Amino acid sequence: MRKNLIFLTLIFIFVSKFSLSEPFVVLEYRGNLHSNYLNSDNLFLKDLNYSTSHVVLKNETLSDIMLNYYGSNSFNNNILSLAIVSFNKKAFVRNNPNYLYSGKKLYLPSVNEIKDLIVKKKKRSKNKELSNSPISSQIYFFGG
Repeated sequence: MRKNLIFLTLIFIFVSKFSLSEPFVVLEYRGNLHSNYLNSDNLFLKDLNYSTSHVVLKNETLSDIMLNYYGSNSFNNNILSLAIVSFNKKAFVRNNPNYLYSGKKLYLPSVNEIKDLIVKKKKRSKNKELSNSPISSQIYFFGG
């Protein structure tokens, strides 16, 4: 009986020690996501600085234009539509992506222009080594 009690106590200590410990997860961030799309026929993915223009036809929607030029799987359509509206304020009624004027010439921004619009570039910090370190390319999670 005493052996069983000692055995159960050891199991309890062993199991509780591992169940109460904090998890530690490291995820690698790959900054070159566009390299996966190099084999695509999409010009916006082949050249991240590629931009073009389009004249809006009667009964054409912004979704139709985005599908024809940018494709369906490569971009977030909500962000893309807001970026196009931001670059073409006079082509939309009250900056609403659902109300597009027919006959207007739309500027379709490049991937880099959209990225710069979304991510405000900060001034270069004095400590450049920290921003280029391999640690900055990893995401850490502590706790449960």
